[in-house]
Amino acid sequence: MFGYDLADYEQLFDEKLELFMRLQREETVTWSGTVRAPLVEQRLQPRMRRGSIPTWIGVGGSPNSVIRAAHHGLPVMLAIIGGRPQRFAGHVDLYHRALQQFGHAPQPIGQHSLGLIADTDEEARETWWQYWEPVVTQLAEERGFYKPTRERYEAEIGHGALFVGSPETVARKIATTARDLQLNRFDLKYDILHLPRQARARTIELLGREVAPRVRELLTKEPTHV
Repeated sequence: MFGYDLADYEQLFDEKLELFMRLQREETVTWSGTVRAPLVEQRLQPRMRRGSIPTWIGVGGSPNSVIRAAHHGLPVMLAIIGGRPQRFAGHVDLYHRALQQFGHAPQPIGQHSLGLIADTDEEARETWWQYWEPVVTQLAEERGFYKPTRERYEAEIGHGALFVGSPETVARKIATTARDLQLNRFDLKYDILHLPRQARARTIELLGREVAPRVRELLTKEPTHV
């Protein structure tokens, strides 16, 4: 998007995604649009097997992004960084309907959210707040976001999009969200500006060793596809 007018966002995304997918899926491509020079019988070298670059469409709240992903038969990644994840349930239903209408098979659905895992809930909450609060404060000043307060922070952990806590707390929240949104994948962005390396490493360790197995265990009681 650098160097382009954001007013042309939809057209840029549509045309560039269409060209990207055609270059992956077709032997030679003849294409013309409005955002770059045309191609005539262009063939990529070396050739890729069809679908060799896994491609997901990020959805930040726009139904147009959902429709765009369904049109190309691509998985969606719900970028949920604030508010209740369950508010995206309508997008999930729209995605399933659109896939069917475009004649595509069901595709995976993922969620990308922020969080930190530590040995206790208190340790995770205090550590993340120390480094999350100044980042969000700066964003609020630059982009007009809400100013962070401890009350809103606790609400995001309890019912919103922050996955912060002990392994059991985070696992239960992931499992609940996976059921509600029919998730196949969950991505945790565990890093934030100036977060100590030890906290990042501990999150990775606990996520793989304790959280992931616990999520699978919880979902066996009410299966989904994570």
